[in-house]
Amino acid sequence: MRFGIIGLGNHAINRVMPAIVTSGNQIAAVYSRNLEKARKESIPYGSEPFDDLDAFFEKGDFESVYIASPNFLHYSQAMKSLESGKNVLLEKQMTLRNEDAADLVSTAERRGLALAVGFHMRFHPAVAEVRKMVRSQELGKITYIRGVWAGLSQPSSGNPERQWWSEEDKVGGGSVMGTGVHVIDTINHILDSRPERVSALRFPHGRVIDTTECITMEYPGTVAIALSSRSLGSPRNDLEISGSRGTIIVHDMFSTSVKARMELPDGSVKGFDTGNMYAEEVRAFVDLADGKESIIATGRDGEAVVRIVNAAFLSDVEERSYRLDLH
Repeated sequence: MRFGIIGLGNHAINRVMPAIVTSGNQIAAVYSRNLEKARKESIPYGSEPFDDLDAFFEKGDFESVYIASPNFLHYSQAMKSLESGKNVLLEKQMTLRNEDAADLVSTAERRGLALAVGFHMRFHPAVAEVRKMVRSQELGKITYIRGVWAGLSQPSSGNPERQWWSEEDKVGGGSVMGTGVHVIDTINHILDSRPERVSALRFPHGRVIDTTECITMEYPGTVAIALSSRSLGSPRNDLEISGSRGTIIVHDMFSTSVKARMELPDGSVKGFDTGNMYAEEVRAFVDLADGKESIIATGRDGEAVVRIVNAAFLSDVEERSYRLDLH
């Protein structure tokens, strides 16, 4: 499959663009408002650089678009891609507004195009194994899940290309947008379900850009906690799943690379240290576009996370829980 790239941040350059090629696909066109940067990054792939989005769609030879621009641009650029007849792989957060996410989903479905969101943790081998165990009821009835992805970091205000991470109307959140959304989608994926009620506590209270957020989600018979933070010096970025027949802990699982250790109910330990989650994500996206079975996060999965994050924000502001209908 031939891809066009919109947005040349570090994530796209260092992870996803190489993964597109590793997965056996091509990068045919690259768009950036900075033409010099577009030219530089297009060279290794033999692709055509653009600094005009209309020309990118009119002249670029590709079937699908990977969008890694700042959050506030996702809706307009994804909609333009869909209206141009392109499949879309969109980085998280899918959109800032619930209505925009729903609009993208309905447009993609109406046009028969693939729309997916880059939640790469779905392709961690430990997640695949845990999901299989949950589905086969090896742990019995799941009553509790906890996921943590935290660290010690702040947006780089000195880098103009990352300034949007410090602007509330452009980013839509802080730690929750950086890592928390991955934890939320991972829990949804493992349970093959979506929460019915959400409540949250965040710091600073009432501010769009959080430094720490703890979201509690209620599923049928299961409570889940998704914690994200920019303020933890030595976090344990673990996944813990407890059921009536035992508990699994996957230590240091939430990451951009595969390196984790799973403690099983019988006391045995299994390690994970190989795999390219981003290449698997691209392959799964191609499968989705080809009408094949795929575990990639669809547009509807992405919309669910948007609604959960926005409900969590309101929960903290209004000091109450929120019921959701995500089915």
